[in-house]
Amino acid sequence: MAKKIQLGMVGYGFRGPGLLKLASGIDSFEPVAVCSARTNLVDRVRPDFQDIAVFNDYQAMLDSGKVQAVLIETPPATHADYAIAALERNIHVLSDVPAIHRLDEAEPLWAAAQKSKAVYMFGSNANYWEFVSQLSEIKDKGLLGKPFYMEAEYVHDITEFAKATPWRQGYEPIRYCTHSLGPTLQWLDDELVDVSCMDTGSHVYPQKEGHHDAMVALFRSRSNAVVKLTVCFTNALPFGMHRYLCHGTEGYFDCTWPLIGCEPEVRFCSKKEKQFEQLTTITVSSDSEKKSQQEDISNFNTVDHAMLKDFVQAIDGGLCKLDLKQGLRMTIPGLYAIESAKQGGKLVKITYPWE
Repeated sequence: MAKKIQLGMVGYGFRGPGLLKLASGIDSFEPVAVCSARTNLVDRVRPDFQDIAVFNDYQAMLDSGKVQAVLIETPPATHADYAIAALERNIHVLSDVPAIHRLDEAEPLWAAAQKSKAVYMFGSNANYWEFVSQLSEIKDKGLLGKPFYMEAEYVHDITEFAKATPWRQGYEPIRYCTHSLGPTLQWLDDELVDVSCMDTGSHVYPQKEGHHDAMVALFRSRSNAVVKLTVCFTNALPFGMHRYLCHGTEGYFDCTWPLIGCEPEVRFCSKKEKQFEQLTTITVSSDSEKKSQQEDISNFNTVDHAMLKDFVQAIDGGLCKLDLKQGLRMTIPGLYAIESAKQGGKLVKITYPWE
């Protein structure tokens, strides 16, 4: 790629500064614009980017002619609208998770992506965790056989964090399902078509009306596999944790990753390999690249660096590993789970815009 990609960012909060610094270290990117509604935006941006253009209006940034690609790092309720606005102007999009906030946003976003000459890439950095790739390789070798029952958990007490980010207050935890469903669907390689979900309501802080401590969903896939997903954002656990489990016709694995500086612990067994006939702990890593190759400035280790490099390749005509279809496969089931929970766990059919 001869010319650098003129890169803009909308949103400059928790992840924004680190991600834009990371992008500035990739030769193919030239950060040229930042947009945020923050009144002190200039003061926040200038220490890191002296010459970058600063906007308080997103449409104005897109219409300025300065940006060829945009990183969307805003609250989820804006993701779809911001992505559509960029795609309509043939500006490439790397959108943070989830892809949409409401079910009625799926069709317009899908239509905009089909019409646009620009690339839409879904920013599910969880799919770039190294253990996700390692377990995918195990599945591709046939050591798992056909997955038929899977579990995923995302447990993280974000009570204090939510005070600084009001959009998280009252946010249904199952809506933020992509960190769990991204890896799970990569291993399952199927779409989820039905869901039943239960909501605990508020027990930890019972005075908070409309609060949700935890939500648990049971999904069924087209191939009749079952996926259980638990997301809990109000709890007494002193650290965050991801957990995954897979039963296949030929093998099994479970993975627990406490988010306290530990590497994931994976146990695996398979009837296809004598050395793995017994449940065995295997060595894995959370990072998709060695930490020595890139400074950890993005809050999510080096997985963001790998994701940004894939965004460059997709813009340059290469394969987009996480396109909009993959993003909606990871996002839409959580929104239907909310509909099920509102109806006391009623089984709800999941549909997608490409159907």
